[in-house]
Amino acid sequence: MKNKKEIIIAVTAGISAYKSCELVRSLTKKGYGVTVLMSRDATHFVGALTFRTLTNRLVITDMFSDEFEWDPAHISLAQRADIVAVVPATANMIAKLANGICDDIISCVIMATKAPVLVCPAMNDNMYNHPAFKANIEKIKEFGYKVVPAIEGDLACGKKAVGHLADLGTISSLIEKLLK
Repeated sequence: MKNKKEIIIAVTAGISAYKSCELVRSLTKKGYGVTVLMSRDATHFVGALTFRTLTNRLVITDMFSDEFEWDPAHISLAQRADIVAVVPATANMIAKLANGICDDIISCVIMATKAPVLVCPAMNDNMYNHPAFKANIEKIKEFGYKVVPAIEGDLACGKKAVGHLADLGTISSLIEKLLK
């Protein structure tokens, strides 16, 4: 690989999860090492096999998987990462990050990493505009996490509103910028 930078893409449970496949494919083609973490519910939207095929790496959905050598997976991943990007980031994951809840592989890796963290929300517009969500976004920004705001677009509920995942080109460019 021409680029030895390690990118962790964390995929949470939203319809936009399918878009993270193209992001992973693009970053892998550019020579980055890409490891995918998935929340358990994200696997209802996209299968882990898709990401494994795109990265030629194991996809991690469980901190306690027997597929790893004995090593605290969340710590070794956190130390290896040059950046962690949550694409898409649900309101639930953002609330966990804002409040230090570490109950899955994604939240534990993010809490343990010293690498830049990029959060790309995508959800229904009512959720996106909820005061609790807005407060959680401000809180994670105070931690130094970068946020790529959602844009107006077609939502899973059938309407066009703010809550649509940002353009993948924008997300990819910011990942590469943060790696420099």
